[in-house]
Amino acid sequence: MKNYLKKSSFIILAAILLSFPSFALAQTSTSPGLSDRVNAQAENMQNTAGLGDVSLGVVISMVIRAALTLLGIIFLVIIVFAGYRWMTASGNEEAIQKAQSSIKRAIIGLVIVMLAYAITAFVFNQLPFGAVGDGSGPMGS
Repeated sequence: MKNYLKKSSFIILAAILLSFPSFALAQTSTSPGLSDRVNAQAENMQNTAGLGDVSLGVVISMVIRAALTLLGIIFLVIIVFAGYRWMTASGNEEAIQKAQSSIKRAIIGLVIVMLAYAITAFVFNQLPFGAVGDGSGPMGS
């Protein structure tokens, strides 16, 4: 019974506190030109970041393109490392099998990344928000 009273009193107290209006209300600015200064600072930050007048679709396509490029580089490094292991295996069949299996998996991963890039390029070129026109590569053209 005691536990029930604690829970119910906590719920009632929480309901009372949440039902009161908040006393810390945001105030609108009465100083002239404040919104112009804020907009100028936001535009300055946007230009500093290199975004300029870029739409959200272009930003998303650039992020996806960068991630897929990074994955392609990782798979290239894996293939080179597996080739090195194969060359230095000195006839050890187990080491050769490991290297071959690494190369096969890296090639499969590279094919998946290339298909993802092709699908992304197709989808973003078909979307209405305009991921085209940033001039930074085949996905954006």
